[in-house]
Amino acid sequence: MGKANMACMHINIWVHHMDVDQMFDFLNDRIKEAPDYYLSPDKVPNSVTGGYVSVALSFEAYSLLTSIKDWEASDGWMA
Repeated sequence: MGKANMACMHINIWVHHMDVDQMFDFLNDRIKEAPDYYLSPDKVPNSVTGGYVSVALSFEAYSLLTSIKDWEASDGWMA
């Protein structure tokens, strides 16, 4: 049995389909501001330009994302 660590943990976030490239640019340090994201498909706001997609992030990538932008800062998270 391997040593317990966060390497095996993945977190699903929901990102607007037009912001997926921007999210990966942020995670690869090509841009400094992350797009809005949500932790539940029930919390995503309505969109006239399409829907949201689920993206599985490693715990390390999720930690980077939350160190810059908390999911509660995303518009419509309480809708």
